Amino acid sequence: MKNKFLILLLITLFIGTSCSDDRVKFIDGESIEEEVDPIDPVDPIDPANGIAISPMLVGNNVWYRSPSDQVWQLTADCGIQSLRIGGNGYNDNIPSNTDLIDWVTKIQAMGAEPIMQVSQHDAASNAAALVKLFNIDLATGKAIKYWNIGNEPWLELNSTPTAVAALVEPYFKARAAAMKEVDPTIKIYGPDFAYYIEPAIDDLFGGKNNIAGKVPGKDYYYCDGIAWHKYPQSDAENQNLSYDGLAGFEDSIVKCKAKIDAVNEQLGRTGDDALGWGIGEFNAKNGSYVHRWDNGQMFAGILNLCMKYEATYATTWSMFENGGSRSGTDYSFIDGNMTPRATYRHMQMVAQNFSGTYLEGKSSKSDIIVFGSVDGSKVTAMVMNRANAASSFNLNLNYTNINSSGGVGLNIDGGSELSYSGNIEALATHIYVFENGEITRTTYTNSNFTSEEAPVTTKL
Repeated sequence: MKNKFLILLLITLFIGTSCSDDRVKFIDGESIEEEVDPIDPVDPIDPANGIAISPMLVGNNVWYRSPSDQVWQLTADCGIQSLRIGGNGYNDNIPSNTDLIDWVTKIQAMGAEPIMQVSQHDAASNAAALVKLFNIDLATGKAIKYWNIGNEPWLELNSTPTAVAALVEPYFKARAAAMKEVDPTIKIYGPDFAYYIEPAIDDLFGGKNNIAGKVPGKDYYYCDGIAWHKYPQSDAENQNLSYDGLAGFEDSIVKCKAKIDAVNEQLGRTGDDALGWGIGEFNAKNGSYVHRWDNGQMFAGILNLCMKYEATYATTWSMFENGGSRSGTDYSFIDGNMTPRATYRHMQMVAQNFSGTYLEGKSSKSDIIVFGSVDGSKVTAMVMNRANAASSFNLNLNYTNINSSGGVGLNIDGGSELSYSGNIEALATHIYVFENGEITRTTYTNSNFTSEEAPVTTKL
């Protein structure tokens, strides 16, 4: 069904099977065209026929106590879809209700979904009181659906990968039961390990310390999703985050998706009760690595994997920290002079262009990553060149026609005969949007990044 609708959509868009029809011709990615008549809209593709992209996928973390109005505005301008209020600092010393209400109000005003962390150290009654404040008393006018319990317990409890599950189970269950007694409709994700700790997650989800089962006597579950963090730990100056860092994330993401599928089958969790997953924190290791081009491309690669493997959210750490100094604990996506970094720009390109149904991509050259989405009459493709050399490419919106003659063969699984040929600069990311009889290209390069320039959008 997905392929049928997409074929109709793209044939309608281009009145033909390629970008070389009589009215629109493309030479090295540029167009020489006559006027193209407007098209009529077509029925949107049902996400049930493909992988639905979570509307809260692209996220960040609020840190620390009082982000400036400019940081809040830049975060909204990025198109952020979720904001987590969490971390070790808040786990040990939760902000005041006044601060929390202010932040949640700002998050909801920008159209994003708040993810609220309660402390693993405070009493379960305190966690329940926070749910009551936001979801029963409606302190901001709208309830909070997504919650976390605790943060990085392996480190917080000074435990080991094989012993920590037994320490997590009692505090997690006590707080989850108290919170859902107040509002059983909330979704609780956790336990937000510092990385995907496989032995502990095996024990906690379907294992001997299972927190994925139902609260006794109730129709709801303690935990609704696996959440974990990751920061590539290599100190090697020659580590390329868009290759090595991304590969590490892929390994953890694939394991996590396999785990939730297995636990859902084991426990019979389906539909809205199905166990989900999310990444609560991610970034390069520290400030000197955070402000780099390859970190931005790693972010786009992570979001691609999160779409492919059906994550609920991926919230980077963080909005703004340590003055954006590019050192120490600076994990910001905004630089010290309030210029968006490469991480911000790649998140923005995904947040503003990818929605609806995910379209998997493949490339004949490993240096270039491609993936896409379709949402009603809008088809989007990202082409990301990680190599320090420009390349020509041939993009086909199907998995059948692979054309690498004179360039890299790129395909997204759209079931259409449409093809597009162009060039991409070294160390560059392109977005192509096919909509309303037109193609729009957004270009962002390492040169743009080093010159502190925004991406450039061109109508082809």
